[in-house]
Amino acid sequence: MKAGLRQRVVGAIVLTSLAIIILPLLLDGSREDRARVVTDIPDSPNFDIQEIAISDLTRNIQQMEQDSAAQLPEEIIDETDYSEMEAYALDNNHLPVAWSLQFGSFKDRKNAVKLRAELRDAQYRSYILQHKTDEGDAFKVLVGPMMDRKALEKTSQEIKSRMQLEGHIIRYRVEDDATQLGG
Repeated sequence: MKAGLRQRVVGAIVLTSLAIIILPLLLDGSREDRARVVTDIPDSPNFDIQEIAISDLTRNIQQMEQDSAAQLPEEIIDETDYSEMEAYALDNNHLPVAWSLQFGSFKDRKNAVKLRAELRDAQYRSYILQHKTDEGDAFKVLVGPMMDRKALEKTSQEIKSRMQLEGHIIRYRVEDDATQLGG
């Protein structure tokens, strides 16, 4: 090994050794500094688990649900035919009147999901509503919603020509979103 390289290696080893010895002494601080950093952690609070009863929790949850439900406005059953009204109207519950295209109602969820996927692949906003019938669950596949019924009629014609699917226009209700199938 050449003398210059050997000197560099020995120098690097000496400097590293000094750094290992001296740096902890410099960075560790004094005993007073370490004592100042240590904090007292309080003891954990004493809970008697036996005092909390499930019936109390259930009663509290039911009371909160009732209080929450009391704050909701009462829904007015609205059977008005809005099909001939102008676009951008409000119904008797002061909710916007909107429309959707229904393309099918299926007993099998897989069929509904498949049709929704086909509509989405064709760039149409589609969704599924699940509802109960006497024969079990049913899954409606819809496109929309849209506020303008005439624009939705054009969309219906477009889907009919592109995908050979015929749908019919139904009223979209915000209240039905609770039964919407995710995905």
